[in-house]
Amino acid sequence: MDRLIGDRGVNDTSVMEAMVVEYRVPVYRLALSILRDPADAQDATQNTFIQAAAGLHRYQVGTNFKAWLLRIAINNSRMIWRKHAARWALQQAWESVIHLGSHQGSPEVQAVQGETRDELWTLVDNLNEKHRLVVILRFAHEMAVSEISQVLGINEKTVYSRLYDAFAQLRALIKVRPEFAHLWEEVKF
Repeated sequence: MDRLIGDRGVNDTSVMEAMVVEYRVPVYRLALSILRDPADAQDATQNTFIQAAAGLHRYQVGTNFKAWLLRIAINNSRMIWRKHAARWALQQAWESVIHLGSHQGSPEVQAVQGETRDELWTLVDNLNEKHRLVVILRFAHEMAVSEISQVLGINEKTVYSRLYDAFAQLRALIKVRPEFAHLWEEVKF
């Protein structure tokens, strides 16, 4: 994108088209993993590209364009999330964004793996926003810590700290909630 912006300028429609073509899916996936509702994710995606097009003149060529755009997407998703004032099950986003686990094995094994995964994401949904976001970005979107740092606009040590705190909170939730006790043996954070 940097080369295209540098060659064509921020007001060229081909820059906007290329931005949408290249980043529509990652922006939508990110919004969906935060909002857990396809219609809301579509709204956040649309708002992200509208804001990015309007603010493209503020983007500094040579910095990370994807991180800049995903930061806009996160802010839009947060705004929609807060409007609803309800928390949806993280499991729905997880299932629609990434198909975890292999489809190998017996149906019984797949069912147990699915239940364990669903229980873990139910626990993740109990985390506060700053911890939940780093877990989503790291594990649902398989982003490196450096990418998460750029997307959230925080330093890498803060990302590591939030991941560490999130895992500590998850361990504590697993230990104190009897319905999740079996996860303690199955999952090592």
